[in-house]
Amino acid sequence: MSSSQQLPFLPGYRIQTQPKSNFHKQHLFDVNNGIRVNVNREQNIIDQRSFPVNATANLQITRTPDDFADPLDAKFKTAEATMSRLPSWVAYDRKVLRFYGYFKEAVFSSPIENFRVRKCVVYYYLEDDSVHIAEPKIENSGIPQGVFIKRHRIPKSNNEFVNLNDLFIGAELSIYGRVFRLVDCDDFTRAFFSNNTVDLGPPENYPLDPFTKKNTIEPTRHNKMMHPHKEFMEASLGKQMGVEIQATQKFLKNDGKVLRFYCVWADNKMYGEQRPYILHYFLADDTVECLEVRQPNSGRDPFSSLLKRQKLPKVFHEVAPDVSRIGWSADNRVQYYTEEDFRVGGTVQVYGRKLVLCGCDTFTKKFYIDNLGLCEGDFPTLNMEDPEPNIPRMEPPAYNGFGSEEDSLGSFLYLINKVPKIDFKKLMENDGLNLRFLAKFIDPASEDQNRRFILTYYMNNDTISIFEKFERNSGFVGGKFLERCRIKNPATTQWYCPSDLHVGNKLEINKYKFELLEADNFTLEFMANNPLVFGLEAGTTATAAGGGGSNNPEIAF
Repeated sequence: MSSSQQLPFLPGYRIQTQPKSNFHKQHLFDVNNGIRVNVNREQNIIDQRSFPVNATANLQITRTPDDFADPLDAKFKTAEATMSRLPSWVAYDRKVLRFYGYFKEAVFSSPIENFRVRKCVVYYYLEDDSVHIAEPKIENSGIPQGVFIKRHRIPKSNNEFVNLNDLFIGAELSIYGRVFRLVDCDDFTRAFFSNNTVDLGPPENYPLDPFTKKNTIEPTRHNKMMHPHKEFMEASLGKQMGVEIQATQKFLKNDGKVLRFYCVWADNKMYGEQRPYILHYFLADDTVECLEVRQPNSGRDPFSSLLKRQKLPKVFHEVAPDVSRIGWSADNRVQYYTEEDFRVGGTVQVYGRKLVLCGCDTFTKKFYIDNLGLCEGDFPTLNMEDPEPNIPRMEPPAYNGFGSEEDSLGSFLYLINKVPKIDFKKLMENDGLNLRFLAKFIDPASEDQNRRFILTYYMNNDTISIFEKFERNSGFVGGKFLERCRIKNPATTQWYCPSDLHVGNKLEINKYKFELLEADNFTLEFMANNPLVFGLEAGTTATAAGGGGSNNPEIAF
């Protein structure tokens, strides 16, 4: 068969010189110990990218994780170390090159400009060679700005896509009929090229369009003297010539500078009070305004200002009442307040109201120190707040003897009585903990000398009960002498507490005076183990506190 006659390029007609021995489906990754690894390490998966034609060397992916100085690139160091065996969408994940550029837009039907420079930012995504262009928003520009071109692969005129060869400082990209010129890039982009031995060169400047040049560059002034004839013509048309030059200079110098003082007006009428105000003095034109500080629940209508911005005369009677506006007069003899008349601690007359200046802000203090020679001592701290009113307090009525005192007090505090709260913690912890003492009358009558009583103190609710011992042929019937209840100490008007109970102490209960003679073993041991409960020092024994033991045959519990 001659060389001109060849088999048709159809399935079954092609003869392989080297028949295949492996017919498995090719794949890139395999799982080894739970990690996806490259099954063909000898093959370089990364597509070879080259740099612009004016670069001195092509891009070589031979970097180490420590080559990048940008802290934002630290999380991609591992991927860069293995870039030679990873696909581009993995190795360059979230790696974006950012260039700054502009394009010129034609302006029609405008006598002041024929084109305008519009700045933009070009983002190049290394993972898939996609590009998106954004135009930073300029306030009050009147132009819809933001994302100019959405992210996608941008085609060129030669049926190719924009790639790294087209991105460098000074490059001109023709994208959809517009020519974008790149003038600068960010630090990461410059470091990316520099680590691959490519120098992008110095940045370029943005050109100035006629509109920007006219509105941002101050025109030069030569301070030429106006011709007398021109001055006469403009004056005849109504322009004021050489009038209020000092006022204009003062306005331009002090525009936006305001002195702030905190004032108080003491209303001396019936049920009067001190009302706070804020006084503003405008240095630009020597005007004053006085604002009312609104207080919640004051009962007054919310009038925002006591005095609107105007010149404030020192003696308001000197101002003629038939003027067109309040606070202004053509009479030069009227004196108005200036910045030299305000001092912390002084007073200001605002049309009959005497305001006391009790403070100022930081800017005002600094202005007086720098311009009028005052010092820190001229700004005292004045407390002009109203004293706290002494509200009379209604005392609860005396206990009437019915129920407990807490229950009776509840009818005074609440319209509907509530059950008194009980200290359940104390009730549970001290349940069954009772202190018992042997007692007798103090200075008894002859028939009461031999009477003995057992006084029991219940620690869980601070109640006391008294039981009289049975004595044969004494003439008194023993048994319950006092029902269990709480008793107040008449000397202190407080409830009896454990610190009042120790051997030898004297108690007055319902007009009866008792003396504690002895205590049982449990009470003595409890007092020895818990001296702080009884107001004793640690280590003090019950005997030292007056206890004489429980061997006395008179006491038997």
